[in-house]
Amino acid sequence: MIQNLRHIFEQAVLASVSAVLFVLFFQLNGWVFASMAYSEGISWVFLPAGFRVILVLVFGLPGAIGLMLGSWYIDSALFTSSSWFFPFFNGIVSGFTPWLVMKVLIHRGWLQPQLHAMSGQKLLQLTVIFSAASALSHQLTWWWLERPASNIWVDVWPMFIGNALGALLMLYGFKFALDRWRQLRTPQSD
Repeated sequence: MIQNLRHIFEQAVLASVSAVLFVLFFQLNGWVFASMAYSEGISWVFLPAGFRVILVLVFGLPGAIGLMLGSWYIDSALFTSSSWFFPFFNGIVSGFTPWLVMKVLIHRGWLQPQLHAMSGQKLLQLTVIFSAASALSHQLTWWWLERPASNIWVDVWPMFIGNALGALLMLYGFKFALDRWRQLRTPQSD
């Protein structure tokens, strides 16, 4: 019983940390790349796309739940009694698309969950797959929910490019940091 409560508490903490980190990176992206916004919700460089992948790779399902909660917080200004469904579904898509893609890629043997074990080419392939899945799932959701001024055939490309550039910056930066950290921890032999 105590172990189950501890596990639930740990999962809740991981989800909460993921939500806070996602919101912070979303705000940082808005501040740094404000001039590169294509439209509301779409930027030519979107760092949180890479953070979605990192959180899901590192934390798994709690990372996906945190992404969903973070998206709900970001979209909370859109919540009204008559339009709660758009931010609700947007949050689900934001959190669970990367998690589902990760599960499919692991199941097919195309992905190792350890980022430090990935080659640069694998990381590039992962980025393209996640970026395409995220852009398509968001645009399809926005089209399905009839988001005003949404044009799936036009908006999917800037979102894909923004997700890919942001994810590349984040994932390669994260991989670089992991590699350097591992080098510092490994004793050097003469």
